[in-house]
Amino acid sequence: MATSRKRSHDDSEPVLSASHDHHVAIIEMFNGGSHRQLVDLLRTLIPSSTLLTLPAKKWHWRARCGALQLLLQLLDLPPTSTLFLTAVGSLPEVLALCPNLQSAKKVLYFHENQLAYPTQSEQNRDFQYGYNQVLSALAADMVLFNSRYNLESFIDRVDAFLNKMPDCKPKGIAEKIRKKSEVLYFPVEFPLKLSRDVSRDNSELHIVWPHRWEHDKNPDDLFASFQSLVDSGLKFKVSVLGKTYQDVPEVFEKFRSTNCTLIAQWGPLDTREEYLAHLQTCHVVVSTALHEFYGVAMLEGVWAGCLPLCPNRLSYPEIYPRECLFNTPAQLTKQLRQLCKNPEIARRRWEGVMEKMDIQQYSWERLKSRYADVLGLGNL
Repeated sequence: MATSRKRSHDDSEPVLSASHDHHVAIIEMFNGGSHRQLVDLLRTLIPSSTLLTLPAKKWHWRARCGALQLLLQLLDLPPTSTLFLTAVGSLPEVLALCPNLQSAKKVLYFHENQLAYPTQSEQNRDFQYGYNQVLSALAADMVLFNSRYNLESFIDRVDAFLNKMPDCKPKGIAEKIRKKSEVLYFPVEFPLKLSRDVSRDNSELHIVWPHRWEHDKNPDDLFASFQSLVDSGLKFKVSVLGKTYQDVPEVFEKFRSTNCTLIAQWGPLDTREEYLAHLQTCHVVVSTALHEFYGVAMLEGVWAGCLPLCPNRLSYPEIYPRECLFNTPAQLTKQLRQLCKNPEIARRRWEGVMEKMDIQQYSWERLKSRYADVLGLGNL
């Protein structure tokens, strides 16, 4: 008999949904955003699998204590042939608390890595989070990363990271991890019925920024660029979407209060359908991020018909053609200034980008057979 217990997004208790006739277990200790999206997609392949999750709150506590918080559910796991765990939690702790999982194929998936996560200074980096991820990678049979940048930025830093130990420093750890690592892109569920031929208002450029309202997404450069356009007397409008948090950088309110007439949408939309429909009204989707291991929102914007403009760093160079990348904030402003003068150019440039990009390689439709194979289900 399968057992399941459903909860709301705000439920503080773990969730268990299990079936004793299937041998795949999925553990997600931060079940929100793209982490939840991936779990939901995997569940369409294996709806009767075992699923253990914790709500997407207090990330630092999930990383430190997630395995213990799931203790009773771990002990209830049926015999398992494949374990899929994201790198928020500690795989060695999971295996210690549930020895029956030792014989399972252990797959570790990195949405992000703590060795390359931006901090104000290297001295502020908490050693334990990165250490947990290194140990988890060593304990896994297969280590998957959502981008080449994520893989290389982690593995290239492993040896130097472990060199912080005062003595008895281990050697060759990075190479051990590399041998079992590969890139498996995060699968974006692009809407099949989305029409990219929606008529856009070309009387003024519509720029969308669909990212978390946090410092690591570098809103300072974004709004500085917008302000430069304003000071030049150019006509445009902006939609600032993405998830907001309690501590929002001051630059958001500063821009909104002085430029409210430019704003088409401020803050997240209520439903995914509204969000995707709104993207179709925009000409350009922009990122100024200091931290990005993949970038789902940018890909969704491109799929909806927006020209992508992103920094020439992080995961962006492996995904987007060179003409979509800028090296400095001044280069971003220059491109936006040209587009403000003739918004129709954005559509023509987008068409050129789509000819060079195989955007389907990031789609669930293209990737699901590989995920099924990783989980031991065979190719679909």
